[in-house]
Amino acid sequence: MIRSVLFDLDGTLLPFHMDEFMRAYFSHLGKKVAHVMEPKQFMKQLLASTGAMIANGDGKQTNQQVFFKHFFTTVDLAEEVLLPIMNEFYENEFSLLQEVTKRDTAARVAVNTALSSGLDVVVATNPIFPLVATQQRLEWAGLGDITFKLITTYENSHFCKPNTQYYEEIVGKLGCQPNECLMVGNDVEEDLAAAKIGMKTYLVTDCLINAKEIDFIADYTGTLKELSENLGEIIKKM
Repeated sequence: MIRSVLFDLDGTLLPFHMDEFMRAYFSHLGKKVAHVMEPKQFMKQLLASTGAMIANGDGKQTNQQVFFKHFFTTVDLAEEVLLPIMNEFYENEFSLLQEVTKRDTAARVAVNTALSSGLDVVVATNPIFPLVATQQRLEWAGLGDITFKLITTYENSHFCKPNTQYYEEIVGKLGCQPNECLMVGNDVEEDLAAAKIGMKTYLVTDCLINAKEIDFIADYTGTLKELSENLGEIIKKM
């Protein structure tokens, strides 16, 4: 019996191509920090610290804590200087990235189908962004007014995809078993990793990511529109 549906956000509920999104992200953020740090140096360290956060597996610190510890022990820049700039970026300039995304009404239909079935609904986006940035992306997707059971962000998560401990942490918070969950996402490596702990999976193909060309098997595969049309029946069968 299914109790929870986990939806990835980027490229799933909010269609966009990751390469285009990241180029825009780096461009706007680089301009924002240019007065305190050379943009290319900043981006190099940002990527390195994000990599450290994704690779972390001990679960002793939140992703946010891991990121900042790695970042500020590497650069000659005070935390009290950079953090206000980053906060201001996410409150203001981050909204400019909406132009490289696309709203699809099928996302809201799919989420409402899960909610109306009485299930817990989780925004299981890779928690490498703060809550403020995730809330904005939900707004762009037309889902900002929905109350979710859980939204994974770097403030409240201790692991990242594709680490299976990311999914185990969610299951622990929901108080259910992995086989009672359906993970919906567009990234073969990151989202189908949920199957390794026993979750059912639905691979959304509109903005499919399979960077490593992994051979895969998902329980269900289809477009976001097909998901919205078929999710009710899938839930009944599980």
